[in-house]
Amino acid sequence: MFLHDPVEHPISAAEAVKAVREYAGLRTQGGSAYGVSFDSRTGKNQLCRFEAGELESILPAEFSVRSRVHEYGGGAWCLSSHNAFFVNDSDQQIWCASLSGGFARQLTSMHRSRFADLTFDSVRQRLIAICETHTQGQPEPENRLVSVGSDGRVRVLAEGADFYASPALSPDGSELAWVEWDHPNQPWLSTRVCAASLSDLGYPKEKRVVSDVERAWVQPRFSPDGVLHAVVDRDDWWSIESFNGEAFTPLSGDKPADTEFASAPWQFGLSSYGWDENGALWAIGQHRGYSNLYRHDGIRWQRLCLDLKASRLHSLALADGEICCVAEFSNRQPMVLRISGTPDTYAVNGYALHGGEFPDYPVTNPEPCGAPLPDGSRVPYFLYRGVSAGVAPSPTIIFIHGGPTASTAPILKSAIQFWTQRGYMVADVNYRGSTGYGRSYRMMLAGRWGESDVEDVESVAHDLIYRGLADPGAMFIRGNSAGGYTALSALANSSLFTAGASLYGVSEPSRLNDVTHKFESRYLSWLIGDPVADSTRYLERSPLHNAHRISSPVIFFQGEEDKVVLPEQTREMATRLREQGVPVETHYFSDEGHGFRSPVNQISVLELELAFYSRWISQ
Repeated sequence: MFLHDPVEHPISAAEAVKAVREYAGLRTQGGSAYGVSFDSRTGKNQLCRFEAGELESILPAEFSVRSRVHEYGGGAWCLSSHNAFFVNDSDQQIWCASLSGGFARQLTSMHRSRFADLTFDSVRQRLIAICETHTQGQPEPENRLVSVGSDGRVRVLAEGADFYASPALSPDGSELAWVEWDHPNQPWLSTRVCAASLSDLGYPKEKRVVSDVERAWVQPRFSPDGVLHAVVDRDDWWSIESFNGEAFTPLSGDKPADTEFASAPWQFGLSSYGWDENGALWAIGQHRGYSNLYRHDGIRWQRLCLDLKASRLHSLALADGEICCVAEFSNRQPMVLRISGTPDTYAVNGYALHGGEFPDYPVTNPEPCGAPLPDGSRVPYFLYRGVSAGVAPSPTIIFIHGGPTASTAPILKSAIQFWTQRGYMVADVNYRGSTGYGRSYRMMLAGRWGESDVEDVESVAHDLIYRGLADPGAMFIRGNSAGGYTALSALANSSLFTAGASLYGVSEPSRLNDVTHKFESRYLSWLIGDPVADSTRYLERSPLHNAHRISSPVIFFQGEEDKVVLPEQTREMATRLREQGVPVETHYFSDEGHGFRSPVNQISVLELELAFYSRWISQ
């Protein structure tokens, strides 16, 4: 089969990488919006002010705002009245910079320690944060809830749990709430909300567990009148509840059905709800992959109609009469959005503070689809047809997100457009275990990683072939991290796929328990089973053990500094396939960890992957 370019001048890999826009961690203050902007040219996270279409960095160029707590970070900065406090990527210490820009000074100097989830305590003029300390000789780092004074001194507020997250202060500074959990849980499985009154010096007087059911509690925060709220998946869907002093109860009124008001907290600092100056609660809810904006006036829920048709909303920030969030679209660049209007009419307007440009090339919009499973349920996925509409069947790539407990959204991704412009069709799959479809859907992967996810991507491939859309002789599969494991497992389980790509993917899960980082060190016990009691199951689901069943060519991409999936796994998997005569390409990047940030390296991945697939299409 000869694959031509349907677009006369398709976007290059360099253009696709340069087009990446990411905004996160929004805060509002004094009529201005601030947040983190990923600079695709340098691979750094800039701390910026967004105003009237302008983006202004408030930090010197040598800084990059990024936390590495739990390796995935997040919550790497916060505001005071005149300053920004941030975690600097290169040293993982907290720095302070004036909002007017210019000079930044180092606040903490703790050897082998990292910080995240920064929160400013205006009453005591200090920070509250999560501190992760790596002590030489200790099997795991220690995580604590700490305060950081203006002199940089770090004091422990809570310790003893394996993990801490989401510190929240009451408006008068008298109460502190947070989330904590222990091994073997992940924060989307089971956590607890804790609270404590604070002494005049800011120390917790007596910690109490206020969560009343064993579920995944996330994002505790206090309303303007001091009532503690949190998001919990008590009834299968992450919903906002308020604490009455004895227990949490749902907000009044009929809550939106099948809607999630949170996402899996792989990172710190997620924000999906808050209060406006009138005391009304605003929230972002996800329904079948798409975001909606809601308002609760104390009596009932309202779904608001936003004039801009965004596919995904996140990073909600409310303060000083401002309401801002990040909006992502299926056909334009993401936007830092200011929201205004009259909610009483169920309609609000969105004004771009920055971003929102339309690409100067044809865009393929995602189509929500579902592939049937034998039990009658369906696997949700988003289909991006090749630009050569009407030319079928098409060469197809199955994209597998790097969860397992994450999700993919129907938003503009220049990397996907890179493929569709060349006539490839892309199916972006939210396999069982993905977030956004309720707790029961997340839990379907329990003990079945390497089975349910593989069944799901195979169902999507069969669905596309059955519908006459996909060329069965040009069906590719690719995944990063956990998605790489699913891709390799699918290649070992099926002859559906012409070739595959693994980007820093897991190839030997049994070793992950011994070498991966603390945050995920017990995750496999939930995904597969007990490493000792269920050792046979680990062997049966190991791509390395099943390498003899793989006959399709594979291309590997791996960072040499990866602390989540060690490079040795990829090397051994590639060697095993080569010994069997399977065509293999390997590409290692000395300056990359788990996930590629260098623009040069991202460009290389796209170009090398394209050349690899093209080679097998032509045969």
